[in-house]
Amino acid sequence: MSNSPMITQRRQMNFSSALRYPFVNFAKVFSIVLVMTIAMALFTLLFFNSFDVAGFEAALDNWVNSPDVSHLELPDVGLGGPAIMGMFGMFAVAVVSGLWLSGYSVSVLRALLRDDEQLPAIQFGRDMIAGLYLLLAGIGYALLFFALIFCEVVVLGFTSGLGSINGFLGMAVFLLTIGAAAVMGWAYFVGMARMAAEGNQRAAWQLRHNMRIARQNWRWGAFLLLYMVLLSLGYGMISSLVGGVFGGFAGAAGATLSIILYYFFQLMQHFSTQHLIAQYALAIGIGDGKAKAGETMLV
Repeated sequence: MSNSPMITQRRQMNFSSALRYPFVNFAKVFSIVLVMTIAMALFTLLFFNSFDVAGFEAALDNWVNSPDVSHLELPDVGLGGPAIMGMFGMFAVAVVSGLWLSGYSVSVLRALLRDDEQLPAIQFGRDMIAGLYLLLAGIGYALLFFALIFCEVVVLGFTSGLGSINGFLGMAVFLLTIGAAAVMGWAYFVGMARMAAEGNQRAAWQLRHNMRIARQNWRWGAFLLLYMVLLSLGYGMISSLVGGVFGGFAGAAGATLSIILYYFFQLMQHFSTQHLIAQYALAIGIGDGKAKAGETMLV
């Protein structure tokens, strides 16, 4: 085990520790970036080298600006076998990498809850299964949210003739929707952390229990949300600056560099977020941490 700042600040959320975490594991993060980049770049280049993008854009422009509206024909896309393979390959890489990263996050949380600041070993099969469980849990929360929206629309429809009462009711519904979205988001993280701490994949599906934990610890959730927003803004600004410096390359080199930069900053932000979620989990009593009254958030 490494000498983790989470040992001494177990029941406090430390933003700087979360920010440092991916840099401590820079070599492994960058190796993941390279693997994802190579996979995506291969299919991207296969698509663009097999499909006349410039010709299609020119034909589409002529079609849009043609004065003879009676003979408008959409230009032939002309997708051959290699182009189709490249297109579906890009889609497959995006889906598989997303599922794997989601499942790998459970392993990351498990290590962090054990005070290990090093990224864990990759176990692709196990991570994919965990990612699938989390995907299904996410779908469950989405269905609950849409059901809530549907009920709210029905209620507002029935009370549409009540004048100012309907206005106040609409405001209450708006606040309820915001609160429900926040609680469901926190509950998703609670389920992920419980999967890591308990080793039980079904913990992600216990939606009602996870939402109850999230609702009872809404103050910690609010700080988690605040720190996640700060991370997003910080990494977004850095990504924009770096993209402005290195974004002028054209051709295959430019496309490859764009993919590298995209994955790099996405993963850096992702692993910083996982560190925050681990701190949040310990603060609310998941793992071996117990939240105490009056404890503060550290920056």
